Amino acid sequence: MIRSNVSCRIVTVLAVILEISATKHWYVTENGRIQPQHDSVFDMRRPYDLLGFLEQEKRRETADAIYNKISRKEVSIDNQFVGLSIVDAENSNSDCFSWDKSLADVDVHASIIIDYRLKDGIDQTDYMLYNVVANSKPTVPDCQKTFPLDFSIYTFEHLKAMQNRKNLMQHEELSLMKYLPFNTDLNQFGHQLAYSLSRNNTSWIYLNLASVYWRIRGDAYNALECSRRAIVCASRQYRDIPLLTTAGILHAARYSGEAAIILHAAIDYNPTESHHHLALGHIYTFLGDFDRSAACYDNCLKLAPDTLEAKQMKYAIFCHRFLETSLLLFDQRLRNVLSEIHAYHDWKEEWFKLYEHMLWEQNIKSATREIKLAFAREQNLHLLTINPVERSIHHIDNNIILSYMDLGDRKKIAENMLQNVHVSLHLLKNLQKQVKERSNRITKDIITELNMEYNNLFALPTRSPKYHNVEIKKGNEDFEAEYWPKISDCDSSMLMFGDGKQYLPIYLSPENKGYATHLFVNELIDIEPWKKHPLPWHPPICQSPISFNERYITHLLLDATVQQHSPDISMKPFLHSLVHTADLAEIGQRILTATKAKVAAPWVLSMLASLHWRIVGKPRLALDCLQLALENVPKEFKDVPLVSIASIYHKVGLIDDALRLTDKALQINAVEVCMKI
Repeated sequence: MIRSNVSCRIVTVLAVILEISATKHWYVTENGRIQPQHDSVFDMRRPYDLLGFLEQEKRRETADAIYNKISRKEVSIDNQFVGLSIVDAENSNSDCFSWDKSLADVDVHASIIIDYRLKDGIDQTDYMLYNVVANSKPTVPDCQKTFPLDFSIYTFEHLKAMQNRKNLMQHEELSLMKYLPFNTDLNQFGHQLAYSLSRNNTSWIYLNLASVYWRIRGDAYNALECSRRAIVCASRQYRDIPLLTTAGILHAARYSGEAAIILHAAIDYNPTESHHHLALGHIYTFLGDFDRSAACYDNCLKLAPDTLEAKQMKYAIFCHRFLETSLLLFDQRLRNVLSEIHAYHDWKEEWFKLYEHMLWEQNIKSATREIKLAFAREQNLHLLTINPVERSIHHIDNNIILSYMDLGDRKKIAENMLQNVHVSLHLLKNLQKQVKERSNRITKDIITELNMEYNNLFALPTRSPKYHNVEIKKGNEDFEAEYWPKISDCDSSMLMFGDGKQYLPIYLSPENKGYATHLFVNELIDIEPWKKHPLPWHPPICQSPISFNERYITHLLLDATVQQHSPDISMKPFLHSLVHTADLAEIGQRILTATKAKVAAPWVLSMLASLHWRIVGKPRLALDCLQLALENVPKEFKDVPLVSIASIYHKVGLIDDALRLTDKALQINAVEVCMKI
């Protein structure tokens, strides 16, 4: 007895330590027989297989754990579906869904100009047109003919749209007719306006009206040409009006980023004009910058609280944001539900693999249909068996039929809802496709683009050349004779070029070719002429070329210019004419800054740098710059670097080479070269 108690205690201790578990498999019948339960998973097909028996126990424990996870996951899915219904109901009750307009229905290209009749300080006589002569030939306003204007610093010539204005396209802005007198005939108005401009070609009001005329006609190029001249002629008090007109043209031509820049300038001139803020809000809305557009509409409403268009646009932006946020949130929640459903199915597949394996190891021959159904009910399979599960059971025994609640339907519902949300988001993205393409154009990217546009603009001359290349007719002077000079003339001459000290330095300025070089080292590097360039100052050293063109710069010239030479002080006025108040060192730094910023044609900046080195007496460094200029200079302007190289040849005493290059320069433009030599 004592021994039996001790044995029981030992077994109990071992069971606790080894975490041994047991399953009710055997039972005692009414007749006192001990036999296994046939509906138990431990009624093994191979009862002698101890390892198989232990593996069956592990499968049973794993299946129970998975079943608990499935039950919790089903509750979670139900709760999330309820949450989706609540969110959908809340969004549907929003006023935005009952509003009859959306952001897509609002015209962000609406034509906006300022009515002169409502502007303080402008008298009626200022915008009254001259009466034309009866039966005169119909004409249209030609602003380019009545008021020539090649370039102006006030007209934003650096903008890409301004450079390409001949190629701009826009729609006919017929809505601008409301700003003209009632029942105005557009053809008669254009004819009368053209006559008025011929009488007063500097009237900014006439020029601005001409721009409006061409906008109504849908001619962006002529409209811009007229508005440019209106900007130049308008006083500071009214310059914002033609600036607004110009911005409207660019916005209609789909250059909205440039239009925003011009409108900001208009606001700087007149910050209390509500039309500017309204137009700027439209532009930012088109660009997809809703934060800035909302701020612009707020400013408009502060200045003119009754502006209905600003109110509608502000509310449209609010609803657009609300709808986008709601759809994105709904999309995320649906994704979470689908993720839960996919996990639910994965666990169920795993559960049924275990279940199938357990049935396979079980003594199936002794199991009846009712016993299997009882086993299924014991495990609450009616809550778990969806279509994939049913197929698994049918694989075991085609006679098994289980009732279930199909959560696959919920999955289809969730996927359909997600598809609908994706369609809505796709519509929003189509509405906002300009956002991704242009979202940064007003900030960092547009600044980079404008820097490139400076380079494109000033790579070409901005005005006509000072000296045109025309044929020089032969005269009757002695030096023009075919055999001049005679040997006797040379013998009597006292000119000596041996040491080069008697030479006069020559420099052809790119300014004479039409380049605004004074802008390159002042306004285009954002430093006014009267201001000092920030320290430190460095000389404009040009990048040393890989090789020199032997036809123009020989090794003999390079060797002759290595040492320090006397400064060409007589050429200082060329540089000081660019920045009158600066000394030579500061001008050198300005040239270096302009070169690094690429504000103009590289060959012109290289010429300015070469001039700096010639003045300080370092022709070898000047040759580096002149070689760079030769590589980039247009063919018609090649005489400019050639004359400078010839002058350096002359300085070091290489007269034949100097004459050879001078002759090449004469072939390009004989007039200017002769004038300088």
